[in-house]
Amino acid sequence: MALWHLMFKRPAYTKGQMKHIVYTLEDAQSFGGFALNHVGIVRETQELWYVDLDFVQPIGLTQALFEEMTKYLVVLAGRIDKAPLPVYFAVMQRTLAELDITYHQYPDHSLDIMFWQGAPIVAPATDQSALRFRDDAEKG
Repeated sequence: MALWHLMFKRPAYTKGQMKHIVYTLEDAQSFGGFALNHVGIVRETQELWYVDLDFVQPIGLTQALFEEMTKYLVVLAGRIDKAPLPVYFAVMQRTLAELDITYHQYPDHSLDIMFWQGAPIVAPATDQSALRFRDDAEKG
């Protein structure tokens, strides 16, 4: 079992984006190829959205796979999971530092992962084909 506590900075991330992450993972019933036990928004404050992600992890993750799985959450938040591959890879090729993602691992191997800035490319919820780069005013 793996338990990731995800924290997304507000207003860089919206409730709609959090719901998209949750619903997409629930529909897939997996995360990174691992069976999903549970995902859900567990708390919100004025500063952060809190999402818990619990999945079956029968083997250890390499650093590279961990980073890919973490960046995929940014892809989901940006609603570009079904975008053309060049758009998808425009996010996935960035480093965690470039995406302003930090994390802390606890002795029980659970993780806190903090997403400090919004997805660099987003698709509005109303029109998935209207991909755009996030405005500087939204970068928070």
